[in-house]
Amino acid sequence: MPKKIEYLFLLIFIISIIIGIYFFIDSRRVDIPQHVLGNWRLQETTQPPETTEPPEVICALSTEPEATIPQQDISQPRELLPRIAQLREYYNNPDIIGFIHIPGTNISYPVVQAECNDFYLYFDLHWQHSNRGSIFLDYINDLHSLTDDNTIIYGHNMRDGSKFHNIRHFQDEEYFRAHPYILLDTAYEETVWEIFSFIRTHINFDYLIPNFSTRDAFVDFQRELQSRSHHRTDIVLYPTDQILILSTCVTILADIDYRYILVARLVRT
Repeated sequence: MPKKIEYLFLLIFIISIIIGIYFFIDSRRVDIPQHVLGNWRLQETTQPPETTEPPEVICALSTEPEATIPQQDISQPRELLPRIAQLREYYNNPDIIGFIHIPGTNISYPVVQAECNDFYLYFDLHWQHSNRGSIFLDYINDLHSLTDDNTIIYGHNMRDGSKFHNIRHFQDEEYFRAHPYILLDTAYEETVWEIFSFIRTHINFDYLIPNFSTRDAFVDFQRELQSRSHHRTDIVLYPTDQILILSTCVTILADIDYRYILVARLVRT
């Protein structure tokens, strides 16, 4: 075989290895959803939809007057993750404080936070009224410092399969075990959470507690989350573990007061 052809095959082989390594490394990262990237690439010469100042919303559903909205510590400025900065710029929305993704599902959305939990129930990321709402963090949680015992994220259960609809599939044990992790980017860091519980619960079960007064009370809460789960795991929880709860409605008229919740703990490093 002529040496030129041998060199050509060798070059192709080396390039294939380099491309394979790149895609292996890149596959381990959670990027901005493809539909958003596609919009940018298709509309490079256009501007994102114009947005206005967010409309005023009366926080009628916020029932904890003693609760205070977490304030970001700006004494030591931190650099935003590039994807969060890009999303804020694209949507012209400084309320974007994170990005959530469950590998193998279509749950892959920016996360926003407002001064109350009412607002993003009915508004999209462009501050336009929408019954689909947005994926949003509880207004009491602080995702900047990530020190809360229990971080709560809400989303509608849309019949077309969008938003947090896929959470309902975790009722199936095979599906539950096939999707063990939640990837959550805060404004400043990438975090991984290990799923240990799926619960269908009445709203009488108060799981919307960001922080607990004692470690004993938090441990009791952890045990309750495990005992109520539809599935059992061998994950051992510790008093120092932090919890993440994804909450959505059960879209059956007779079960209007029920919720699906997916529960995970922050992976220890």
